Amino acid sequence: MNKGQSIDHDFVPPTQYKPCRTKQQPSGFSPLKLIPKFKAIDLNRITSFSQIPNMINSSSPEDLFTLFFTDSVINHIIQCTNVNIESVRADPVASRAQNIQFHNSYNQLPWKPATSSEILVYLRILIYMGIHPEPHINDYWNTDKEIKPVHHPVRKAMS
Repeated sequence: MNKGQSIDHDFVPPTQYKPCRTKQQPSGFSPLKLIPKFKAIDLNRITSFSQIPNMINSSSPEDLFTLFFTDSVINHIIQCTNVNIESVRADPVASRAQNIQFHNSYNQLPWKPATSSEILVYLRILIYMGIHPEPHINDYWNTDKEIKPVHHPVRKAMS
């Protein structure tokens, strides 16, 4: 076969790019100098007060959570989740091909529309995993204390 040529009628030769001539930067120029120097906030000198509403107990993680995840936000997440899964169910072959984890999960239960309690459990697990990071997602389902820590809250929430 000739070098660079093909008898395949669909063959498209690779693009040959020309070297780019960039404008030379002035001497002493450094893109890092454009970044302002970081200055930490001294939290001991802050005198402002909290903007948290009086009806919220600022020492309660659950109350603080509800400031960000109101019922309307949770309902919107539920609606989007259920709409998305309906599109997946409309063409499951294409969806499985795009998602390798979904593709390899043959033990999945039939789909039921998501509920607020399921979404809240999912968010709680995400928060827990952020506070207790593990190198691999499967480590949260570990049952052997001698190998790695056992994460009972995740196991209990998922059962």
